[in-house]
Amino acid sequence: MYRKSVFWLIIIVVIAASISGWWFWRGLYVIPPRLNFILLTVNKEPQKILSGEILAFHPKDRVKIVEISTNVPFNFFIRLVARGLDVNALRYGEMSISELLPEKKILDHYKFQIWVKYRNQDLGYVEWKVKPYAEDWLGKAERTIDPEKRLAVLESASRLLPGDSEIRRRLLDEYKSQKLWKKVVRMLEDMAGKELDEDILLELLDVYTAMQSKDGTISVLERLVNLNPDDLEKRIELAETLEKSGELKAAVKEYEALLGRMEEEDKLPVYKRLGYLCAKTGPLEKAISYYLNALEMDKRDVNIYYNLSYLYERINRKDKADFYLDKAIELKSEDTESRLKLARSMIEKGKFEKAEKYVKQILKKNANSLEALLLMAQIMERQEEKEALRGIYEKILSQDPKNDIVKYNLGALEYGAGDLDASLRHFESYVKTHPKDASAHGILFDIYKKQEKDDMAFNQARALIKLRPRNVEPYHYIFDYLSSRGRYNRIVHFMDMGLEANPDQTDFRAYLVLAYVKTGKDKLAIKQIQEILKVRPKDVKLLMHLARLREKNGDLEGAMGAYKLIIDISPGHEDAEEAYLRLRLRRVKDEGAE
Repeated sequence: MYRKSVFWLIIIVVIAASISGWWFWRGLYVIPPRLNFILLTVNKEPQKILSGEILAFHPKDRVKIVEISTNVPFNFFIRLVARGLDVNALRYGEMSISELLPEKKILDHYKFQIWVKYRNQDLGYVEWKVKPYAEDWLGKAERTIDPEKRLAVLESASRLLPGDSEIRRRLLDEYKSQKLWKKVVRMLEDMAGKELDEDILLELLDVYTAMQSKDGTISVLERLVNLNPDDLEKRIELAETLEKSGELKAAVKEYEALLGRMEEEDKLPVYKRLGYLCAKTGPLEKAISYYLNALEMDKRDVNIYYNLSYLYERINRKDKADFYLDKAIELKSEDTESRLKLARSMIEKGKFEKAEKYVKQILKKNANSLEALLLMAQIMERQEEKEALRGIYEKILSQDPKNDIVKYNLGALEYGAGDLDASLRHFESYVKTHPKDASAHGILFDIYKKQEKDDMAFNQARALIKLRPRNVEPYHYIFDYLSSRGRYNRIVHFMDMGLEANPDQTDFRAYLVLAYVKTGKDKLAIKQIQEILKVRPKDVKLLMHLARLREKNGDLEGAMGAYKLIIDISPGHEDAEEAYLRLRLRRVKDEGAE
């Protein structure tokens, strides 16, 4: 019985081994290998992946490959292959993905294709994408103290996670904190272009304001107004910004659009602005219309009367201009500022008597009113009341010693009256603060000449040729001054300057001839004489001078030619004939000696 049981047991084992061997052989060599799935645990959670599927991981995810399901018996010759990732390490234990990443850079993005191979045959693959979360980037940015490095972190995050709103906002705030306004604008404009959001536009408006970019501010305000046409506050801001930018016609258009959306009682300031802007851009009748509307709402605003008077005068409606000017006077008869404005207006119109009346009323209340005195000076000057004008100028200077305009005018007045000492005092003070005023230097030059203060006159002449190099008079004085002192080298310097600015001035060349002769530079003198002769070819005296210089310097042929030319121009010129004959005889004698 025992033997029989053993026999059958052996038979069963043999049959089982045969079947297993057949199955194993068939699995390895007959049936094509096939990948069924890969079973993972991700942070202890099981996850089955089929061939061709994509799985996303965070770098800190802990992963273990639990099973590779194939039809190959016992997965003989089955292996995993992935470029850049030691994926097989995950088959033996749970590990963090970050431990397997190249250089363990957990903030980079990675994509790995993990192939399942049987021997060298591909059975299938799965794709793993490894990338950090936005909070990883934000955390690194918060831990980075250096502003430049922190900005680099955030910019990298934005490139890798372009759609993440938190990173975009954090990067935007960083640009703002570092005042990188151009980059802030670029980001906000890109955001505004994708989504017409009022909050983004308002933020962009703040940035353009901080940058003092009027064009940018206008662009955003226009978009805000288009987004909400009834937002009066933004429309007013747009109109004011356009006005400040000099785009007055566009500003008028926005102000006019406001009128149609405002309550009647709120329109007064808009009427006034439109009146002002239309006065500048035209037509003037339109400006008058807006001011009249404003006047209906505010009859106590003296400026409206003044503006209407001014506008009516510009369109040659003098009756209306006078009417509104009188209204202004009635409204503020005791207002000094208004009277000053009125006096100025009267001066501009040439109504000096009326202007004088208003100024005297001011001076009666305040005899030291500098503005009134200045206006009175204008009136006296226009009326050519020189004695009264001198007294007013002196009173102004007593209160305002640094008033250079009055110094100049008083100096000119004294100069015209012949009081050179008084004029000199004022102009000497004036040129200290206005060293480049050529007219003041010209008057000082003349005064010093008349007072025979040669050195002072010379200094003023030098100043004048620097300021007005084409003014020839100072050069003549400089020549006389230097030649009387035998300073011929200095004459050369100044006359060269004069010729550079006035190349046609033959007098300057004549001065140079004398200076060169005096300094022994005959050749340069000859050159200047030749230049003068181009303008005055028949100047016998100059030709005689040329001939003698040539003879002196051994140029006998040149000298004879000059003497011959003199004889041709002026037959019977004894000195030229005698010299010419003498040189001819000398030449004959020299030829005979040879």
